[in-house]
Amino acid sequence: MSCRTACNTSSLRPLTACALLAVSTTAHAELARPDHIADSSKRLDEIVMVMAHNAFNHAGVLPNQRLTIQQQLDRGVRGFMLDVHKKSGELYVCHGTCNPAISRVAPLSRDLETIQRFLDTHPSAVIAIHLEPYIEKADLERLRDQRPDLFKHTFNPRSPSWQAHKNWPTIKELQSSNQRLLLISQDQKISGDLKNSTSHVMFDQDIMVQNTYNIGDTIGQHDFSCTTRWNGIPLNTETGLKGWKRLFLMNHFHKVPELIHGDYDNHWEYIEAREIKHCKRMPNFVAIDSVERGDALEYVEHRNNGGVVAYEGDDATQNVVCGFSSAIAHNWSMKDGERLGCENDEMRSLKIRGVKKGQRITFYDRADGGRDDDFGVLNIDRDIPWDSPVVLNTLDSVQYRPAFRYLYSGGNGLAGKVSHIRVEPAASPHGEAAVILMRGDGGTQRISCAFGLTRSSFWNIKNEPSCHNDDARSVKVMAAKKGTVITLYDSPSGSTSDDYTTFRIKQDLTKVWTVVTLEESGENEYMAVKHHHVNGLNGKVSAVRVSVP
Repeated sequence: MSCRTACNTSSLRPLTACALLAVSTTAHAELARPDHIADSSKRLDEIVMVMAHNAFNHAGVLPNQRLTIQQQLDRGVRGFMLDVHKKSGELYVCHGTCNPAISRVAPLSRDLETIQRFLDTHPSAVIAIHLEPYIEKADLERLRDQRPDLFKHTFNPRSPSWQAHKNWPTIKELQSSNQRLLLISQDQKISGDLKNSTSHVMFDQDIMVQNTYNIGDTIGQHDFSCTTRWNGIPLNTETGLKGWKRLFLMNHFHKVPELIHGDYDNHWEYIEAREIKHCKRMPNFVAIDSVERGDALEYVEHRNNGGVVAYEGDDATQNVVCGFSSAIAHNWSMKDGERLGCENDEMRSLKIRGVKKGQRITFYDRADGGRDDDFGVLNIDRDIPWDSPVVLNTLDSVQYRPAFRYLYSGGNGLAGKVSHIRVEPAASPHGEAAVILMRGDGGTQRISCAFGLTRSSFWNIKNEPSCHNDDARSVKVMAAKKGTVITLYDSPSGSTSDDYTTFRIKQDLTKVWTVVTLEESGENEYMAVKHHHVNGLNGKVSAVRVSVP
């Protein structure tokens, strides 16, 4: 067979290395999972939590949050800032003068009870409570004596379990020990062991660094600079209590909790810029108002587990469209109400970082994940470290790199047209295998139809609603397994009395090969093609048979 170039890769006629397709599947609304930690061997100082600023204040004239504590927990928030006051001998969460017309006023025990129940029913959850106390230590000890159940999950750095540790415990160790509630105080006077118990409150200046909180006094002010809140503890201070690495609480909210601030302040690019350009340190807590607004939940999901960030321009330029983790199974349409922040028909390129070998992401033009329009599959072949990101320049062309293979189906373009995404954290080998029927010679023009190569089957194209009968003139064979046999027939019943062409896969395909015409035979090291001619098959395909070993 003669050499020929097509689809930006070297190729053989009638076989050409080219692009891909994937399996259609029903989508549903998707919520971010900022609480998910795929690698539980990470230490506490190696993960990020969304922290709700004034988490208790979800009522009144100026609420910081619109979700209750339970709703925040359900959305993956794992850090809670609570202001604690004493009224009539009881401890309350409230803000400022504790005027119920201005902010929510409720017993501290009520919010602690919500968190305690969640810890009881979610044994993998690790939660931090950052207290701004206007009480005495004896007041907290009295509550502990009255309600010891509220403190039973408390982390104690003085516990014998951690004496040999040279740094923070891993998430798995916190889970195994059931010390999954970190109590942290802004005031040293209530820190330390609580009397007659193993419960412990850590003083924030002993264990963390923290930036000043105010992005601005008004809607028009946005100061994203990052200066330390404590003059004696610069943000680059590495170690604290016990010589463990200091955690970083990145405050990221306005002075006044206007709802519009959540949309702006919590935008992906502003959180990322605050971390990378201004604070120059990975946060362990991202403290925000209106946790459900903007992209903070998606950002933390991605930050904890690695994944992709989609951009409006080629080469990872222009605005961020959205980001999500490749370590969490996702399957959603951009037209769903909750769609991980992704806008329909926007993304053109990707930045890939922190991903693991064996993960797979499929992008579809069709909102329902149908296979009769463009789509592309990103296969991760090597781990890509967080600090060494790579770029998928465009969704419109095949790209083969040492760390990934992006297989594009071809057609009328996918960049700027993605409407459905499927994420497989542990993709099965050859799970993306497919044969794609194309309307033009040489794998050109639009997709006529596509069929998976994961099981043996027969299709009469006249009975396939998403397919076009008597339409295909070439095919693309993607990621097929050795021994797979594909036959295209002129006859709808698969009769061999009319034209048919058989494709036999000789060795596992990692790329996609284009058969530039259906009316020639040929063979190379990957595939053997045999055409049985009567009066022509191009533009006349009516049936497909697949035999999988």
